[in-house]
Amino acid sequence: MKKLLSLFFAISLTLSACGTAVTQSAPPAQTGMPTLTPTATQTPTATTPALAPGASVTPLPTIPTFTPTFDVSTIVTVTPAEKACRSVDQTLEIDLGYKKMEACINSARANNQDTFTCLNQNLYNEILNYLNLGGDINKIVLQLEEEFKGYDRNKYFNYIDLTGDSLLDLLLRDTMGFYTGGFYIYNCTNGEYKINFDAHQDTGMEVYSIQDINLNGLPEIVFLIENTVLIIFEWDGSLFAEKLGIRDYGESQYTINDTNNDGLKEIILSRGYPPFFGSDEVPWRHYTSIYVWNGSSYTLEAKEFEYPTYRFQAIQDADNYVRAGLYGNAFSYYQAAISDNKLDWWTPERHEFLISTWLIPNPPTPPSSLQPDLSEYPRLAAYAYYRIMLLHLVQGQDAEAASTYQTLQDTFGSNPYAAPYVEMATAFWEAYQSTKRVYDGCAAAIQYAAEHPEILIPLGSDYHGAQSHIYEPADVCPFR
Repeated sequence: MKKLLSLFFAISLTLSACGTAVTQSAPPAQTGMPTLTPTATQTPTATTPALAPGASVTPLPTIPTFTPTFDVSTIVTVTPAEKACRSVDQTLEIDLGYKKMEACINSARANNQDTFTCLNQNLYNEILNYLNLGGDINKIVLQLEEEFKGYDRNKYFNYIDLTGDSLLDLLLRDTMGFYTGGFYIYNCTNGEYKINFDAHQDTGMEVYSIQDINLNGLPEIVFLIENTVLIIFEWDGSLFAEKLGIRDYGESQYTINDTNNDGLKEIILSRGYPPFFGSDEVPWRHYTSIYVWNGSSYTLEAKEFEYPTYRFQAIQDADNYVRAGLYGNAFSYYQAAISDNKLDWWTPERHEFLISTWLIPNPPTPPSSLQPDLSEYPRLAAYAYYRIMLLHLVQGQDAEAASTYQTLQDTFGSNPYAAPYVEMATAFWEAYQSTKRVYDGCAAAIQYAAEHPEILIPLGSDYHGAQSHIYEPADVCPFR
């Protein structure tokens, strides 16, 4: 069997005791990004310029980190599948055909013949017919236990209740596929088995985990494809619905852990280089993404990059933390953008230099002909002060916000490069003071950015690399 397993690609099959009736379809060939979807009928050393004169900063009070959590008490229990199974006829037998297939393959290889004809690609219909005649699913399990003895059981099959009906379901990884794979869930309604879910994939697909991650009483099936794509399905009372789909290819590592001690497990993705890393991606940083349960699906809570090399990266990281509600982290990164002398400068010319040297293992230091743009620091630092002011306001710290606004005026009020950001902060401040509503201040700041789109370019644009956010006016004030 070890020789046999090396010959084929992964497909999976799930046999369930009961569920919604649908029709089985043949696995279609795939050429694009994998998509698991139930069908309608189926359920470097851096050189940093000196800071601009007068840019020294008096540290502001640290804002406590805020981590939003899902309220476990609001978990909704999913409706179990209806029990409706035909009586078992013990006189019926089924041969899954593994021994016959192995003999056929050995003979074909010995005679230099095509082995594809040895694959019984009608196996799933044979299983369906067997079950609908009253066949015993336990006889299938016994054959699988013998065939895959010594292997990681969860990678090839499992016998577990997936729909909450107290009846065990069979999860089977197919070794009859060729270039494509598939997962099928058979459910029995009114005494008849039908397939209410099928999903076809490229090779390299396996079951990563089967466990109740979100504590709603039903296990989630976690599929991993070529160690890059991760997709989660769960019974929702009528079909197996996708709860998360991470379909970005690249060097990846996944873990499932409770990271915030709320009892629910999160999906943690550590991502390295993309599979076809090239010059377009520079500058590239490894990152970690955390997906949390929101009551109905898994959503991205935070995306944390390696500590920035360039000042613009600190700005973008801070803005990302704000969107995630992690205000303490955001505050730290805005402060770094203002005062961390190790953060390096960035220009379109430096981007072009990195593109031209990206294949060199240890890229050289930029030549003396490449010089920092003296306007970059005051622009980014002024923007950072403005965003710190916003953080104080949304946390009810009006005195600290006023102090930060005054520091911005004192430090950069007469700097021509920072002037547009000071003006944007002033537009926000005056609107806020008139109504004491952050919403109104944001409206004024966004309007200013829309009328002066050039202020968005230093924050993030097409010359900041593939991972850069391309800023739009609404990004300058997200509290609306």
